[in-house]
Amino acid sequence: MKCRTFAKFLICIFVISLMTSACSVQSADGYHPNDSFTDKVETKAGTFSGVFRIKTEASDSLTLDPDSSVSSVRSEAMKTRYAEIEDLFDCTVEAKQVKDGSITTTMMASTAAARNYADIFQLSAEHIYNMYKGGYLTYAQNLEEFDITDEKWGYDGQKEMMTFAEGQTYGFRNMYWAAPLPSVSGILYYNADLIAQNVMPSPAELYENDNWDWEHFAQICIGVTNHIADRQGTYAFVTPTSEFPSIIHAAVNSNSGQRLYPDGNGGYKCGYMDWNTLDALEWLGDLVRENKITYDIQDSASKNPDVEAFVNFYTTFLVSDSSVGFSDSEYFPLYTFEDDFRWIEFPKGPNFTGKTTAYYSSSDQFLALSNTVDIGIVGKILNAMFEPLEDEDEDGWKDYIERNFFFYEEDFELYEKMLKYASSDYSVMTIRTNLSINDLFAAVIDGVKTPKEATEQLVPVVEGLAGQTNK
Repeated sequence: MKCRTFAKFLICIFVISLMTSACSVQSADGYHPNDSFTDKVETKAGTFSGVFRIKTEASDSLTLDPDSSVSSVRSEAMKTRYAEIEDLFDCTVEAKQVKDGSITTTMMASTAAARNYADIFQLSAEHIYNMYKGGYLTYAQNLEEFDITDEKWGYDGQKEMMTFAEGQTYGFRNMYWAAPLPSVSGILYYNADLIAQNVMPSPAELYENDNWDWEHFAQICIGVTNHIADRQGTYAFVTPTSEFPSIIHAAVNSNSGQRLYPDGNGGYKCGYMDWNTLDALEWLGDLVRENKITYDIQDSASKNPDVEAFVNFYTTFLVSDSSVGFSDSEYFPLYTFEDDFRWIEFPKGPNFTGKTTAYYSSSDQFLALSNTVDIGIVGKILNAMFEPLEDEDEDGWKDYIERNFFFYEEDFELYEKMLKYASSDYSVMTIRTNLSINDLFAAVIDGVKTPKEATEQLVPVVEGLAGQTNK
């Protein structure tokens, strides 16, 4: 009851803030969101006679389909923007949410029949890569008046994830409004109350003092684990498996382990066969096998046993991407934690180099362009469509997220840093080997294989595919 009341309070605050922001928002360059929208957009240089079709598979976040929005207020603003685009470019905007997986198959049929199924898609990186490999997409640099280097279309790591043949970018993020919770992987959610109850140091304080590393994380994991009976008590996190390997990949990335790296000849080499990856697998394996700090999810009937264990206070940590926890779905009720629910990046390993351990993965959502788009006008439509919504400036999407999804300002600031400095983990280029990677890594954690044995088996598999993915 407490969490429902708090959620309603957040919604009320959001509505009130939208109603009052017209009097308070002013960007540094003097632009005010109540200025004429059309004054900022150069149009009528060409018109788009027909339908501008938008398709999205996203279902549990605010998407390009205004009718699937989690916020009715923001949904109305999106519909207003679509109406402005229709008037501005003499077209009809058709935004539809479709069933998962159907876009790729329908696009194949539409291309064969020379029909324009959609101009722009919102898909996971995995689906975009498969469509690119099938030749169904056009690259963003091909559009007139569309500057892919602009931060409006995502951060560097996001573009790196979607840049394939000959350095062309096939997917991008709309940073201002359409999906207000850009996802990034390697997020470590934690239950602050469980950590405090066991008199362990706060991860937030450790991070602030530059002590958020493997050693301190391991101390907390051991300290919060209290075995009472079979599958009872409190554990650090669920036992990693091939089906739920998120913490394994987070550990490897946190020590600068890489799936791939450019070989200098337009191709890629497998980066797993180095000490960074081997040390990460050995460290995590020791935590699981020797210290026994994990909760067993084998034979669980739950669709998301790792989330369920976290929600029911069996575990203190959950590694996932940033879209987890903010849906009304019964599988992701993490909003019920209130002040105990905290965000942080995965702790740094001894060999880590970079500004954040977070990374972009094949599950992240991007926009992509059909190979049937009118390149002479669609770039202009996109630029106009993704200007800040009415009553918002260019940071409006940040305000929306902080108000609705975070209980602590420092957590949101860290999330911003993760988004900006995360790099690609190249998982989108190794789609066909991802299951093999997960199986072998899980075997290491279980003690069935040594880290060296696993990585030696992975190198030829990963490189065999990587040789076909030249930039």
